[in-house]
Amino acid sequence: MVAYALDYRIEANGKDITELLRGQVSQLTITDEAGYKSDKLSLTLADSGIALPEPGAELTAYVGYRNELRLMGKYIVDTVTLNFPPDSMAISANAAPFKQSKNGMTPLQSQKSRSFPAGTIYDLVMTIANDHNLAPALDAGLAKVQLSHIDQSDESDMNLLTRIAKQYDAIAKANGGRLLFVKRGEGKSTTGAAMPKIHITKEQVTSGSVKISQCRAFKQVVATYRDTAGAMNVEVAAGKGEPVHRIKGVFSDSVQASSAAQKQLKVFERGKRTLSLSIPFAPDLVAESRIILKDFRSGIDGEWGVTRATHTINSSGGITAIEAEFVV
Repeated sequence: MVAYALDYRIEANGKDITELLRGQVSQLTITDEAGYKSDKLSLTLADSGIALPEPGAELTAYVGYRNELRLMGKYIVDTVTLNFPPDSMAISANAAPFKQSKNGMTPLQSQKSRSFPAGTIYDLVMTIANDHNLAPALDAGLAKVQLSHIDQSDESDMNLLTRIAKQYDAIAKANGGRLLFVKRGEGKSTTGAAMPKIHITKEQVTSGSVKISQCRAFKQVVATYRDTAGAMNVEVAAGKGEPVHRIKGVFSDSVQASSAAQKQLKVFERGKRTLSLSIPFAPDLVAESRIILKDFRSGIDGEWGVTRATHTINSSGGITAIEAEFVV
C-alpha cells in the first residue's frame, strides 16, 4: 500500500505562495462551521523575516494528500500576531468578507438602519448578496418562505440574516465569495444534493466522547402571533408535555409562529446528544457531513450530523476533530 504524504497549497490574492512557506509553516488549522460562526484559517509560521500579509489579503487554502488536494475555502486575513523569542508569526483569517463592498456599501459586519418590504427569504438574501458582491446560495425550500416587513435598526447585514436564519433553523454565513442561507442539520450541500454518509469505526478514533444533556430537553415549544382581526395575541404549540420553552417576541401570523415553534423543537431534540471525536486527518469531513458510528455502544451508535470539523496539519502529522449532533 502506498502511503500518501499530507500536503497543502496556499494562495495569496490569487498567487501561489506555497513554496515560499515551505519549511516555515509549523501548523495549519482550518475550522469549518455549520452554525452561525464564520469558517477560519490559522497559520503559525517560523518568522524568518518574511513579508507581513497585506491588510485584508485574501488567502485560498487547499489541504489533503499529495496530488489529491481539496479546496477548503477563501479567507480574509484579520489578525497577525508576531511572537518572540523564538520568532514566530501567527496569521488568523476569517471566511466572512471584511473588505469594502461595491458601490461604497459597508461590509457585512457594519451596522446600518433600513427597512425591507414584505417578501421572501430569496428577496432578502438576494438584496444583501448584491450589496456585497456575493453569489447567493439558497436552499430551494427556504427561498420561498414568506417574510413580513423587516426593520433593520443599527444592525449589521450579517446579524440580520443570522436572526432570520435562527427562526427557520437555518444557517447564514459568507464563505468563498458566496452568501449561504441553507437548512441546518439536513445533511445537504448548497445545491440541495445529499452529502455522503461516512462510516467511522472505533479503531479509527483517537479520542472521543458523547454528552447526553437534559438541560435542553424541552418537550413543547410555544410561539405567539398577533391576530389582527381579533385584536389579540394567540399561542401555537409544537410537541406536548413539560418542560415548555416559549419563544420571545410576537410573530405576524400563525404560519410563521407555527413554523418557528416546530423548528425550535427540532433544535432541542437534535441538541440533546452531542459528539466530540478526533481521527486521523480526513479533509473530506466537513460541516453538514453525516457520519455513521457502529459497534461503539448504545447511545453512541447511529447517524450524526457534523456541526464543526477542524483540520490540523503540523510536524506530528494531521488530525481531524469533529463535533456533531445526533440525528433525530
